Amino acid sequence: MSEKVSQQKKEARRLLDEANQKAEEGSFAYQLTAASIESHIEELEKIELTSKVSPAFEMLDFRINAPDLRAGSDPLAFVSKLTEEVRKTIGYAALRLTQGGIDRKRVPRHLYEDLDLRLEGLLPGSSRFIVSAAAERDLLDDGLSKGAIERVFSVLDSGGEGAEFLKSVNELGPLGARSLRNFLRIIRSHDAEAEFTWKFSGEKVRYWEGSKDVLDSVTAALEVTKIIEEERVVIYGKVELLSKRERIDLRSAEGNLIKILYPKRLLPAVSKLHLEQEVTLYCQVTETENPLTNESSIFYELLEIRS
Repeated sequence: MSEKVSQQKKEARRLLDEANQKAEEGSFAYQLTAASIESHIEELEKIELTSKVSPAFEMLDFRINAPDLRAGSDPLAFVSKLTEEVRKTIGYAALRLTQGGIDRKRVPRHLYEDLDLRLEGLLPGSSRFIVSAAAERDLLDDGLSKGAIERVFSVLDSGGEGAEFLKSVNELGPLGARSLRNFLRIIRSHDAEAEFTWKFSGEKVRYWEGSKDVLDSVTAALEVTKIIEEERVVIYGKVELLSKRERIDLRSAEGNLIKILYPKRLLPAVSKLHLEQEVTLYCQVTETENPLTNESSIFYELLEIRS
């Protein structure tokens, strides 16, 4: 696609030069033609940017549709606030993914360097900005940026209610959830709607459409939902499921199936376990509650494998 678009741009620029030359000679019709061709070139540049197929990047396309953002330019404060909240949301999601815990307050510099978040471009069409993150996916198609972005989209896709919302907020973590809430607040302050698209290697991975009602629902839920650390417990049981995607299912001695999340830092230790193995795990227990829906769930996170 990239080569085809480049050829179309080359031809459009040739036609634009011809039209500009005629327009300079006083032809009003060619002035209109030149303006139309310039608009076409702009569209081709959008396609070229958003169709970037390099497997080195996860591409995020944030489109904000608002009445006061249609002049072809955006207030600098608006862009800087949005991009900063994107940076923090993905940063905190990556921190929770790698280190675990709900009380970590700061994303270390090296983690932001690993994510390598960049503003690739600003495009007209109300307001649209493209952010890239270093992919660096492994042989199992997993990566730090991918895991962090997945957690953000899972919160958005939940619509702000149900068990899936509670689960996704817990996995994103309180600080990531706060930054995501701030991001959505900025969009809502412009009476806007939103469309977020995530692409990798030119293929669409996830898409989220945020109408005003959906934006209101998710933002309101993030405003009031709390993740509370209840206690730390030792659990003994038999491993029923092991997943590289940070999941362990444990059948306790009492016969209960406990689903346990673990951070990537514990992957080397978890990879030594096997199905049906009897283990003792030290876990943090948290409760996530959404007062808007009167829903709550208990979650377990692995802190240490005792035996």
